[in-house]
Parts: sequence; structure tokens; C-alpha cells
Amino acid sequence: MRWKSLLRGKSVNQRKIGDGYRDAHEWTHAAAAYREYLNTHPKDAGIWVQLGHALKENGDLAEAEQAYETAVSVAPNDADGYVHLGHVLKRQDKNISALEAFRGASRAGAGEHVNSEIEILMKAVQSDLPLTKASNAYLMSIQDLFVYLRAHPTMSGIQRVQAGLALALMEMEDVDVGFILTDFSELLETGSFWLLRHTDVKRMIEYAAGARVDHQRLRKLLSACEHNASPIFAGEGNTIVLSGAFWGLDNTCDRYLPAKRKGARLAVYIYDIIPISHPQYCDEGLARDFTTALSEIGLICDYMLTISDYTRSVLDQFLSDHGGRAIPTATVPLAHSLTGPPSDVMSWPSSMQRLRGREYVTYVSTIEGRKNHAYVVNVWRKLIEQGVDVPDLVFVGRKGWRINGLLDLLDGTKNLGGRIHIVHDLTDAELNAVYEGSLFTVFTSFVEGWGLPVGESLMHHIPCVASGSSSIPEVGGDFVDYIDPENVQSGVEVIGRMITDRDYLASRKKNIIDNFHPRGWDEVAALFVQRMVDYSDLPVAEAKVPMLTEGQQLRPGDLVDRRSALIGYVGSPSRLMIVEDFYPAEHWGAWMRGGFGEVVFRTNLLEGTPIMVYVKINPAPWYGECRTTICLGDGRAAETRPLSAHDIDRSGGLFRLKGFVGGNGICRVSIEVDGEWTVPEGDVRNFTVGLVGLGYARTTNVEARADLLESFTFGSASVARDTNA
Repeated sequence: MRWKSLLRGKSVNQRKIGDGYRDAHEWTHAAAAYREYLNTHPKDAGIWVQLGHALKENGDLAEAEQAYETAVSVAPNDADGYVHLGHVLKRQDKNISALEAFRGASRAGAGEHVNSEIEILMKAVQSDLPLTKASNAYLMSIQDLFVYLRAHPTMSGIQRVQAGLALALMEMEDVDVGFILTDFSELLETGSFWLLRHTDVKRMIEYAAGARVDHQRLRKLLSACEHNASPIFAGEGNTIVLSGAFWGLDNTCDRYLPAKRKGARLAVYIYDIIPISHPQYCDEGLARDFTTALSEIGLICDYMLTISDYTRSVLDQFLSDHGGRAIPTATVPLAHSLTGPPSDVMSWPSSMQRLRGREYVTYVSTIEGRKNHAYVVNVWRKLIEQGVDVPDLVFVGRKGWRINGLLDLLDGTKNLGGRIHIVHDLTDAELNAVYEGSLFTVFTSFVEGWGLPVGESLMHHIPCVASGSSSIPEVGGDFVDYIDPENVQSGVEVIGRMITDRDYLASRKKNIIDNFHPRGWDEVAALFVQRMVDYSDLPVAEAKVPMLTEGQQLRPGDLVDRRSALIGYVGSPSRLMIVEDFYPAEHWGAWMRGGFGEVVFRTNLLEGTPIMVYVKINPAPWYGECRTTICLGDGRAAETRPLSAHDIDRSGGLFRLKGFVGGNGICRVSIEVDGEWTVPEGDVRNFTVGLVGLGYARTTNVEARADLLESFTFGSASVARDTNA
């Protein structure tokens, strides 16, 4: 055996010799020595990397690429080989392959610098990225989950639902589901998506729901999901499901319009319509945005699923009362469990060390007016006045809106003499511990779409006192003690009994232990899939164009200025007429993206009907020498002549077009700008013309034309310019 030892010694010596040549920058000799060493040690990934370095420095990029590829195959979990492979591929202009190499490095745990390489390469290969048709039957958008977790280290209610549903769906072997994001990179064609890898999504969610969450680490996992994503488009044979917030966070329905036009189904999971049914509990902007978004998605979606029968009932009633489409709806009730670790995985929060071992009652919820926290504070005050030895009260949740009265109450009473505590940003494991230690919980919300904290309390076998309103009894059944959220005395009696009658409290706890059967996410996911299958045979709903009534104006600025719920918007969600070619509306109107845009609207007129369209535009200060052409119709209408800044100024921006109604009552007004312009530094948008308003009337309807003209010019000396004269 001595000869084998000698050979090993010779081989190791060749590695050292190679290192010596490397240090002396003798690349050819270094490569030869490393090759000899690797003949007997082919699994040494580190030396394959060193061989790659030597070959690269010697100018042999193709051979260096092979060496790094061997290093990756030998040690697939080591980021080093991927990183160097990516760099040598970049030097050979193999950008797509380099992108995949850096993605591999990211999966293997490389540093932040790799993310920068990926982002640069994604932009470089924009036109070369293979855009393929989505093969998954179901595509679940988790766009808003990503946006939320970039801003917050822990999940809130809607995010918990998305996470729990996603994890359960991934465990169902017979369900063909993919998870998508809208275009976070601004690299894709309009209407395309990024398809995420299941392993990346699962890793990210499990970490976000873990015992300890480092936000920087979570953001890296979010980036890893994005960097490993593949570009896809959806159409016939795909069902897109909006599982979260459909009213913002780059998740509004206009993102999905192109897919609808290609034949995809669109479904949405509705949590509640509280911003519409109870706007007094919501921020004014949320009420406006939510109503706008629900109206728009109601025009084009195929079906809606709701988290409770209560939500389904108020949704159906709202659409019926305000001119919405008759949309198929069904209930998929939520789970009673947390998204994250099992209830026995606990970690006591450091922010509650003073309470450990003491009696306390918990209220888990965002602290906002609708949740009625002041009610509980007043119950505690009255019980104290009656001489009851009340336990501490813990509010678990971030501060929201409509709570000035509550904050004044807490400040004026010094948090009821130190009995009330507020904590937030707890991980799921910490929340488990808080639930487990609670004497009981309270949930006195005025109105809910579901009431997840009630179910979470029961999951931990902890009795709960909750409002007997809206959807909450669907969650708690006979296991919860109910109060009237409008009557404090009701709370004094029910909560007082829980505190003072410990035999009763114990009996309520025993009833939960003996008889409560929680619904898990696997059951939710199974019913969710069944609902989608039930609706799979329905004809795909048309991506309708909104109706614009003759004689009325489309004014984008109205979407910003209206302060009340946009009830009249349900039947004709006008933003969809411009959403694909215009930036979000401002008080005066909306800027057009780039040099071309269309306003598309539907009429109840026959094809070929002669009409007059009035268009008011607004040039940006840098319009300069540009020229704008406005065209109505399907090719049979005459175009306007190119409009200079002087023309626009002289007419007050108001122009009149003659043309004809197109097929199916559809009309298109195109606006095209010719010339060069420079948007001021700091504004990432690209625009030079905006739309102030648009309206139409039949050429024979003199009264409607006069009304339109007056509505455009009221208070102004400008008059319409007949551009076809």
C-alpha cells in the first residue's frame, strides 16, 4: 500500500505546486498542475474553481467555463462555483446562462452582491428571455404578499390567509397550481407575469411564519423568489386567482386584462367589503380605492369566492343594488389555525417579559376604530369601579386609523393604571405563546369578513368573548360567548362572568377541548380547488369595455376627487377605458404613457352611427415643438391635423372629432405625439400629454352636443375647435 501513499503525496504536491504558480501569476503552469491533481481528486470542487481561475486569467474562457461547471456539479450547494461561472459567462456575452448561474448562487446562499448581478442581467436579457405560455391550470397571484412582506417583518390577516392557502395547495399533488407576480422588474411585455418556483415560495413563507424573523433575511428570500422566476403569459386554459388585496399593491385588475382578452379566467377571493358597507371605519382613500377596484373587477371577473357566508351575502346585495353584473359567488370559509408553526411551537416575546406568569386577557387585531378596542377599555373601567380584580389586558397589533379617541382614553387613564399593554410585530411562534398564556381572549369588532383571531383562540383551547355580529358567529359557533358591540353593559356582564366565575370559565374551556374540531388549511385548500373545478365549465366571461353614456363625460380626475363611495361607478367603471395607456389619475386628469394611447369605450349605438366626440387634452410644460394627432374611429374617420402647442393653447385644449361608432358599439380615440421631450429629473414617468376629459353624442343629438360643449367650456372663454372642418 506504500505506493498509494506516495501517489497521494505526489498529487497533493501538485496542488501546492499549482498554488505556487497561481501566486506567481504563472497561469499556464498553474493550470497544468491543477489538472494533474484533479486526475486523482476529481471531487475537489475548490480546485476545480482554482483551475477555472487559472484558465480564465490565461484567456481560455471556454475551458474556464467548463472547469467552473464541473465545480458546480461536484458541489451543487456551494455558491462559489456558481458565482465564478456567472462571471466567466458574462465575459463571453452568454447573459442568459450567466443569469441562471447567478440564480444558482443566490439559491446556494451567496451574498447581496449576487442580487445586484441578477438584476443587471435581467435588464440586459430583457428581449432574450423566453416568454412562454403558462402551463399551470391555476395561477395564484401572491403579488400583494410580496409587497407587504418587503415593508413588514410579520404577516397580517390577509397575508396569513394567502400563506396558509399557498402552503396547503403546494401539498396537493393532483392540483396544477403556479404562483405568480406582476412585473416587479418592468422588463416584461404588458400583461405578462413572473412564475415563481414552489421551493422558493415555500421556503420564504415558512421563514416568514417562523419563530424568529430577521427582516433582512426575509427580504433576501423574497429576492430569491423573484430572481429564480420565469416569464410567462396567460390565456385560454388558465385561471388566474387573486388571493389577496385586489385594490392596490400592483395587484389591481388592469394587470390581468391582457390575459382575460387572451381567454384566461379570472377569479377573486373576497375577504370583506367593509370599505363600502361601513366606510365610517375606513380611511377615505381606502374606501375610494376599494370601491373603484371592486367595481372594475366586477366587470371582467368570472367568479368570486368569499371567506364567509356573511361576506357573500353583502357582496351579492351590493352588486345587485348598484347595477353590477350577476357574478357567480361561493363561500370558502377560512381555517381556524395559524399560518405558521403548530400551536405547540412557542417563543415568549421579549416585549412581554413583565407579564410572563401573570393573568392577562388578549385582544389580537390591528388597532383601529372598527375593531372597537375602546369598548374593552370601558368594560375594564366599569369592572374596576365595581371592585373586580381585573387581569391585565394585552392589545396585540399595529396601530391603524380612527383611534384618536382610544389613544386619548389610554393617555388620560395612564393605560388604566398600567393594566393595558400594547405589543406588535410578533412572530407566529410568539403569538402562539401569547394565546397559550391567556386567561381568555376578546374580539369586540363591529363588523368582520371572518374573524381569524376568534378561530386562533379556539385552536389554542382558549375561551373567547366576541361580538355576535357579521361573520363572527360563523367562526366561533357555540364555543364563543357573544356580546353586543354597541352595548358596554353587555360586555360588563359577559366578560365580568369570565373573570369572576372561574368554574364557568373552566367549563367553557373544557367544552372547546372536548368538542371543537378546527378547520385546517388542507380543508380550505381542498374546498377552494373544488370551487374552481365547479366553475371550470362556465363560459369565460368577456373582458368588457365600460359603457360611456351619450352626453356624459369621462373625467379621470373624478376618480381622485370623489370623496364618497363611488356607487355610480359599479355599473360603468370608467378607469378601465384608459388604464392600459395612462398613468394613475390626478385631480386635473391623467397623463398618457409615452407617445401613444387609446381611450376605448362602449356605447349602446349601432355600428356606423355618426357621432361627435369632444376631447380635452393638457400638454406638459416641456411639450415644446411636439405635435399631437387625435383620431376617432376604425379607419373611416378623418384624422385631426397635427396639433402644436399654439393650437392647444388657442383652443383651451378642447377639440371636436367627427366619426362613426365601431363594431359592437365600441369607439376608440387614439392620441399620438410626435417629437422629442425630456421629463424633469426625478420623475420616472414618460409623458408629455394628458387627458382632461372626453364625451360624445350623436351628430343629430343637438341638445346633448350643446350640453357637452357647455360642460367642457363652463367658466372658460375657450370654444371647441372643429378639427374636421
